[in-house]
Amino acid sequence: MKQQLVRIALRDRHATVAERTSTAAEAASYDVPGSARLKACPDTNPPRHSGSFVPVGDLTTENNELRTQNYVPRTYDGTADSCRPDTRHLRPETFTDGVFVSDIFAHTELLAAPVFEAANQRTRPNLKVQDGCDNRCSFCVIPYVRGQSRSLKLDDVIHEVDGLVASGYREVVISGINLGRWGRDFQAPLRFEDLVSAILERTALEKLRISSVEPMDWSDELIALVAGSHRIAKHAHVPMQSGSDRVLRGMHRKYRPWHYREKIEKIRSAMPTAAIGADVMVGFPGESDADFEETRGMIEDLPFTYLHVFTYSARPGTPAVHIANQVPVRTARDRNRVLRELAAAKKFAFMQSFVGKTVDAITLNVFNGGYTEALTDNYLKLKLAGRHEANQWIPTRVQDVEHGALVGEVMADVSA
Repeated sequence: MKQQLVRIALRDRHATVAERTSTAAEAASYDVPGSARLKACPDTNPPRHSGSFVPVGDLTTENNELRTQNYVPRTYDGTADSCRPDTRHLRPETFTDGVFVSDIFAHTELLAAPVFEAANQRTRPNLKVQDGCDNRCSFCVIPYVRGQSRSLKLDDVIHEVDGLVASGYREVVISGINLGRWGRDFQAPLRFEDLVSAILERTALEKLRISSVEPMDWSDELIALVAGSHRIAKHAHVPMQSGSDRVLRGMHRKYRPWHYREKIEKIRSAMPTAAIGADVMVGFPGESDADFEETRGMIEDLPFTYLHVFTYSARPGTPAVHIANQVPVRTARDRNRVLRELAAAKKFAFMQSFVGKTVDAITLNVFNGGYTEALTDNYLKLKLAGRHEANQWIPTRVQDVEHGALVGEVMADVSA
């Protein structure tokens, strides 16, 4: 089941993004019911550079059916005061148009598993097993948009994976907003390690790839599990955000730089050839030159093979908007460039280390200029000589690195 983002224009300069499914029946299981209507309360003091985002706290609803025990819809009659919760009555006559919306925090269970297929690849479906987040990072709006953490039940995950295997898929990516928190919301809590073990034990899936997992959820047990199974891709994406303790505290992150360093070093020790990536943010309010240098130095020291570098962007309704000493845009962009250049150098060195070696790669549904595109077990792009059927695991001897990708030939061809 695929979802699409729908941008809804409002009468002022604001707009809001709602997640829609293709039918009203499907919509009943998701965060925005098909019959929902929403409006945005006017911002009496909109923050600079607020763009088109409207915090969920500023959305109102007129649908009585969406009322829950813990939620009373707001009403809006054109004044800022009317955006406050009205616990006495609703006034639907004040609305003439708009879009209904339900309260995201009223959703306590993940009832469906959206499966997304990587664009033009048709070999690596992305199975969403967790949604929402209970963390409150000061820069992040996700908890207010996606709601509290909720997990797809274990038996449902197994059913979905079995279905994908039966459809011919050989690799499945499991993902979530805060994936490592899977199972913690159950009445009898489970851990993410339980999910990974169950997929290995109860399905015939050839290769499981784990998407982003927060550093505090990379337990010794999870590291050993990933390192010890040939059926789990050797790939760890561990969000970092900053190498400065002061900045991490301002972000409300739940770990310190030395905790993060320890996790990355344990992962590399257990999996010498694993791809290790991170999300890093530059330009967070108050980030000094010294703070940035701590981040740069930590990235240089650690065995990262790629980075996703983001420049801080204010999100209305988040605490970070009100932090003093906002970093100038030009400074933040310069810091972004420095880290991207450092990441590119580290990635190239990592890729060069595989020249002359044999790697396993799954072929994608892309053929370009005499090569079939593929992805290695440890998350490196590979150009495989010749045309090959998609969705095949092929042992490949790496010959070179060109334009950010390994170049190789099928082992059978090399030995012939």
